[in-house]
Amino acid sequence: MSTRPTMEELRARVGVQGKKYADMPGTGPAGRTCRSCVALVYSASGSRYPKCGRTKWTRGDATTIRVTSPACRLYEEQQP
Repeated sequence: MSTRPTMEELRARVGVQGKKYADMPGTGPAGRTCRSCVALVYSASGSRYPKCGRTKWTRGDATTIRVTSPACRLYEEQQP
């Protein structure tokens, strides 16, 4: 039986700083990532930056997320 990673371990693994994600990555369905969540949006500022649509964004990298981050508990599957 595996144990849940601590907040420090998750931050080290996915680079969580501040309020990038709506909730703690890894608390959602196993095997799912931000890439397949309905809340994933891209801001267009010269190029495309992935953001969580459930958080307030900055105009910089501070709120850019990793689409390969494990899903959070607010994860919702995109419809095909």
